[in-house]
Amino acid sequence: MSKSGVVRALGRLARCGIAFLALVVVASTPVVNLNAADDPAVQFVQRMTRELIAANRAGSVLAFSESIKRNANVTAIGNYALGAYQAKLPADSREGYLAGMVRFISRYAATESQKYQVSHVQVMGPARRVSTGVIVDTQVHLRDGQTYDVQWLLHPTSGGYKVRDAKVQVLLGDYWMTPFLKDLFEKYIAENGSVQALVIALNR
Repeated sequence: MSKSGVVRALGRLARCGIAFLALVVVASTPVVNLNAADDPAVQFVQRMTRELIAANRAGSVLAFSESIKRNANVTAIGNYALGAYQAKLPADSREGYLAGMVRFISRYAATESQKYQVSHVQVMGPARRVSTGVIVDTQVHLRDGQTYDVQWLLHPTSGGYKVRDAKVQVLLGDYWMTPFLKDLFEKYIAENGSVQALVIALNR
C-alpha cells in the first residue's frame, strides 16, 4: 500500500471523530458498576474528551498529539499495531516509530476533524469493570445534530488510566479502532518490504 493508500484508508477513521485511540487489552477484574460522578474512570474520560473537542475545534496537530501522548498507552498501541512484524522493529527505530505513529494520526485527525465538528460528549452511565479492563460508554454529538456512540476501553495505571481501545457504534456496525490500525500497518509493511518503510512513511 502506498503512502496515499494509507491516507485513504485512514479516511475511514474520520467518521469516528475523536475515537481513534485503540488497542485490545487483557486484564482480570470483576464486573462492578460505580456512581459516575465519583468514578475516576468517568472523570478521566470527561477530561480527555474535553481536550479532544478543543483540538477538534482548533484543528490543531499539536493539541491532538499532546492529548494522544497524555491519554493513550502509545507504546502498547504501537506494539499491537505492528502485529506479526513487531519483532522486526529495530530497537533503535522504536522511538521514531512511536513518534511517527502519533504524528501521523494527529496530522490526519487535525485535517479530517474539521469535517466532523463535535458539539459535546455525554457519558452514558457509570463505568463498568469487566474482564478486559474498564469501560466507559459515551455519546458524541456533532454540531449538525448527528450522534454516535463510543465505548472507551481503559487500562488502569499507577497514575490513573490510559486508553487502550475505542469502539465506535454507527448504523453500519461496530468498529474497534486498533485492529483497523493493525490491519493497515501490516498491509503497508507487506507491500513495501520492511517495518522501516512504515517508520519512514509515518514520519513524512
